[in-house]
Amino acid sequence: RVDRRQRQMCIRDSLETDINELSWLEKIEKTSEEYGIKLNKRIFYAFHTALKISDWSIITVLAGVSGTGKSELPKLYARFGGLNFISVPVQPNWDSQESMLGYFNSIDNRFDTQPLLRFLANCIDEEKYNKYMSLVLLDEMNLAHVEHYFAEFLSKLEERRGKVKKDLPYIEAVSYTHLT
Repeated sequence: RVDRRQRQMCIRDSLETDINELSWLEKIEKTSEEYGIKLNKRIFYAFHTALKISDWSIITVLAGVSGTGKSELPKLYARFGGLNFISVPVQPNWDSQESMLGYFNSIDNRFDTQPLLRFLANCIDEEKYNKYMSLVLLDEMNLAHVEHYFAEFLSKLEERRGKVKKDLPYIEAVSYTHLT
């Protein structure tokens, strides 16, 4: 049984957390304005909310006409919010996940990683990165057929839904540095 004093402490702690979150969002908003970009508050808060439910849906899709800030919003959010971030420009010739993550180079007998895979591996393995949320922007996803380069990745993300972190599959990423 929780007494009245304990209940009030829980409510106060909850309110302080909410205030800290609002302060954090206001800081991002203010810093973005100082940087020269005014964020639409409704869209900014909707984006934040979409990221908060990442345990349920790990993907947030931004859609709209050119020049409305779809690429800039995640960049500013990550930069001024202190998050790990990578922007990956999708190329029209992407036709498989190898285009996005990397491929085995049989001539050199090694795996050539793409920047996205290196980023994801660092976010898992490096202590300075794995403390913080990571945000990946696949910029201009519509330039290539999403079902060609993203299908298997999307399938694996869908398998995560509803699982707790300890039950998620883990693949150890090993980084190799080749000296010539």
